[in-house]
Amino acid sequence: MSTRAVARLDQQASDAAYDRWAPVYDLIFNLPFQPGRRAAVYAAERAAGSGGEILVVGVGTGLELPLLPAGSRVTGVDVSQPMLDVARKRVTRLGLEQVKALLEMDAQELGFGDAVFEVALAPFVMSVVPDPAKALDEMWRVVRPGGEMVVMNHFAAEKGWRVGVETAMESAAHWLGWRPRFPYSAVGDWLASHPEARLIERRELPPLKMFTLLRIGKPA
Repeated sequence: MSTRAVARLDQQASDAAYDRWAPVYDLIFNLPFQPGRRAAVYAAERAAGSGGEILVVGVGTGLELPLLPAGSRVTGVDVSQPMLDVARKRVTRLGLEQVKALLEMDAQELGFGDAVFEVALAPFVMSVVPDPAKALDEMWRVVRPGGEMVVMNHFAAEKGWRVGVETAMESAAHWLGWRPRFPYSAVGDWLASHPEARLIERRELPPLKMFTLLRIGKPA
């Protein structure tokens, strides 16, 4: 399946679903996503280096923020104001001084100049944005030469019991706000069209290899 063949989520429906999840997001999506979240944060920390600028795209309620190193400089963006409200309370409650700003912003149209960040970290957001390729283009643009994009996401299973479960859930994609049958080709086709982008790592993670970590390097 090509990137352009990926079923698009309507922007308004996606935004509404994201706002709807805000009050209960941490209760439902914290523990199952922890292995992937920690792996993605560790990859971002290594790539950014000491004092590096890290952009968290789709920061949501800010579950990644306490995991990012105190010496880094973190900016988070999200389209959902209710999600950002939760994230801001988390920053204040935990005294997360590494967080410079939390901004309402569309991942597909980032309001930053070129080459601003050492790392663009996208945790569990590719299957949420209406146009994944556009979001990847924007992340690539704002990452400095020699930096990395770190993508953590669920991709559709090719075989096994997950295929049936994901297929059954796909009819509810607009209500859920994400695509249960989100294909790897949504990122793979983008990589193929950007030969300068180097896939440094692709690793499946628990639980049940449901999530995949991708590290994509930008040439210096």
